[in-house]
Amino acid sequence: MAISFDTNHNPKIGEAEQLEYDLVVITADNASPMTFTGTRTYVLGTDNLIVIDPGPDSAAHLSSIMKYIGKRKVTDILLTHSHTDHSPLSRKLKIETGARIIGFGSADEARTSFMKKLSSSLDLGGEEGIDKDLALDKKVVEKQMLKLNNYSIEVVHTPGHLSNHICFSLKERKILFSGDHVMGWATTLISPPDGDLGSFMNSLEKLSIREEVIYYPGHGKPLKEPRKMVLAQIKHRRDRERQILNSVSKISRTPAEIVDDVYVGLNPMLKAAAIRNVLAHLIDMYERDKVSTDKFSQTAKFSQSNQN
Repeated sequence: MAISFDTNHNPKIGEAEQLEYDLVVITADNASPMTFTGTRTYVLGTDNLIVIDPGPDSAAHLSSIMKYIGKRKVTDILLTHSHTDHSPLSRKLKIETGARIIGFGSADEARTSFMKKLSSSLDLGGEEGIDKDLALDKKVVEKQMLKLNNYSIEVVHTPGHLSNHICFSLKERKILFSGDHVMGWATTLISPPDGDLGSFMNSLEKLSIREEVIYYPGHGKPLKEPRKMVLAQIKHRRDRERQILNSVSKISRTPAEIVDDVYVGLNPMLKAAAIRNVLAHLIDMYERDKVSTDKFSQTAKFSQSNQN
């Protein structure tokens, strides 16, 4: 199953776009190669409101959200994860509305023991845009059901892009707010030590057997065939692993050298992100004895394991 991305997206920045009778999206003014057309902030409800991923610390975006809210009450602010393009505005929005902030925990809340070991002993770089001032009023866990206003919202823990990444499911309506885990315009950045490819793949497998029929992602258009995209992204990552293994099968290479060998037609602005993604693959393959190295870093050389 080939992966097919939809990059044709022209939202009206700062304006509320109606998605469902009780759901709008407001796109933040932070378009970039990594955020696409900007962070998508969702507002759920008609009278009492829930805001999902308020976005970056932007006065213009806060003004847009407050303009839509008007005199209505915001009861809760839900965070899919704590990158700086998703969570910082939650604090100012709380001051404006009195709403409580709900999320999974700190950025390293659910790191694996192996990733904790690596991050404690090595400087892997990374830590792109972590919201260091994250402040939660309520922490949630996998499969927790939140009764908010008239909604029952299931917490789906999907570590990988960040260990505290969660999705929110309106199960009765088969809707999933997928954050940055699954999007329709690109694959997700996995950057160690915060990103963990093994966890990411497990999370994709988890989503592949769920029943939601529409995803509302953190960037880009709604996904109308989400399971198809999830399966395509699983295949894409497995294909990338095979390409990386082939690249290091005869000669040891650094992540940057692998990118030059494997990524055809790459936008130069995305090379740093590609290097981080390759490093994530290499760490995951090291854990599974598929590659070997004397050290872990962006400049280390990796080779195919003798067992392969």
